[in-house]
Formats: sequence, structure tokens, C-alpha cells
Amino acid sequence: MSDVTLQPQTEMIHANGLGFCVARFQPAVKKSDLPLILIRGLGTQLIQWPPAFIEFFTQAGLEVIVFDNRDVGESQKLDVAGVPDIMALLSAGEAGASFPVPYQIDDMADDVIGIMDALGVSQAHIFGMSLGGMVAQHLAFSHGPRLGGVVCVMSSSGNPDLPRPAVSELAPPDDADDIQALEAYLVDMLGEHMSPAFPTPIETRKELAARLARRHYHPPGVVRQMAAAISDGSRVERLKTINVPFMVIHGTDDTLIDVQCGEDIAAHAPHAVWRPVEGMGHDLGVGIEREIGPDILAFLGLD
Repeated sequence: MSDVTLQPQTEMIHANGLGFCVARFQPAVKKSDLPLILIRGLGTQLIQWPPAFIEFFTQAGLEVIVFDNRDVGESQKLDVAGVPDIMALLSAGEAGASFPVPYQIDDMADDVIGIMDALGVSQAHIFGMSLGGMVAQHLAFSHGPRLGGVVCVMSSSGNPDLPRPAVSELAPPDDADDIQALEAYLVDMLGEHMSPAFPTPIETRKELAARLARRHYHPPGVVRQMAAAISDGSRVERLKTINVPFMVIHGTDDTLIDVQCGEDIAAHAPHAVWRPVEGMGHDLGVGIEREIGPDILAFLGLD
């Protein structure tokens, strides 16, 4: 695939009481009745899936479905819910108190099931990265009958004994209407936790940043998603109830979510397949599909 950024034909569908922007990629020859649904991480958009990554799986005979999570991209925003106070939420959590948030991670898992229902998909394989990996965990322990295999990537169990996610030193521009400053910030953000062994060229990051800045970039939605992740707490006990095929992938060079976090997921999900990746950071860099793709296909029984 020659395009450096994903330019899909999208459609808007209604699911779980919200509107979602969805794109479907069909294989030339379908080898599985179960599509592969890709779930992105905190504040990121469906156009950030590398085209080569999607193409790897369509060439293997899988239909691939991508979508913008609630509150980002072209999916419905929940601005009416307000913007949570993240510091108050963290303080409440440390004190063992509850703190109201606009929605939970299990609501985002229900979004996936609603999208499947709207598309007429009875069962699907799941690939969730980062925050999307948390959604994938919820799908695995709450919606097992609707799933084939679940691949949880660069995520965490929420175990409080684990290292916390790194705090970014990057600050978004003060002027939200300054597109050039926003693009520069997004270029830096796309490279902040880049995979050292699978780097994304600067020109690719610049082109993607320009598209992201103009495609409903929406910081309040990112805060609401972050609040959902924080309020979910530890998933350790829930992970122990998983009874679907479950694979955990994590980069050894992930500078945002430490590899110990992936190890902890695999340690608590029964019979989980653990796949550490040398040189992988907190992104899907150039060529990563050739490194992890064959193992994912084998896990899904499609090798």
C-alpha cells in the first residue's frame, strides 16, 4: 500500500445510544467468518492505524473493522457531561473514595458490542491497544460469547503495584485555533514514545499530524476517556475470569506503559499467550506488522 496515512471510506452508525464513525476493509478472499475489530487508545483516531498494518490482515483473509471511539475523531462527543477534574479523581482514588465520571471503560466495551450489532456481526476477533487494550480486557471478561480471539497490546491490568504511566513533558498550544502550533505539537506527540526498532519517518508524522489537527481534534474527549481509565481501577480479579483465547503483546521499549504492565495482564488472564517485542515502544511503527502479525494470525488459527 503506497499511502502513508489511512484514507478510508467511513460511515456513521448508531450504536449504544451514540453515533460512531466506522470503516470496513474487505479481503480479496475471505478466510474467516469473524472480522478483526481494531480498538485505538487514548484520544487517538481511526486514521492513525497504519495502512500496512491493516493490509497485512486483509491479505491474510480477514475483514478489518476500525472506528473512532466515543469522544474522539468523527464519533459523537459527550461535551454535555462536562470535563472531569483529573487531579480530584486521582486524589479520590488514593483515598479509596468514589468519584463520578461521565462514563466507564465497560461503557466503551458496550460500544464495541453495539457496533457489532449495528453491522450484523455476531462474533469478532479483537485487537485493542493501550486504552483500547483495557476495552479489550472488558470485552474478554464481560462479552466472551461474542468473541473469537482477543489481542491486548501495550496496556495494563490497572494493578496499583505496577509502575504508573509516564507523564508527558509535551504541552498542547494555548491557542486551540493555532493550527500550525497544534500540528507541531502532534508531530512531537506522535514521536514521543516511538518504537526504536520500528521508527516512523518524520514526514509521515507530519502528514498524519496535519490530518489529525483538522479532523475533529477534541481535547475534552481525551480527558473524559482518561477519567474512565483511572476510575476503572484494578482489573486483576476480573482478568482471572476470562475464558476466551487471550494474547498479550507489549514492547520491551515502551516508555509510556512499562512492559511490567503487560506481563501482569498475562500473569492473571488464564492461559494467556505472552508476546514481548524487543524494540517496540508505545506505537505501531513501520514494519511492526511483519514482527507481530504472523504470531497474531497463528493465535487466531489463520497461519
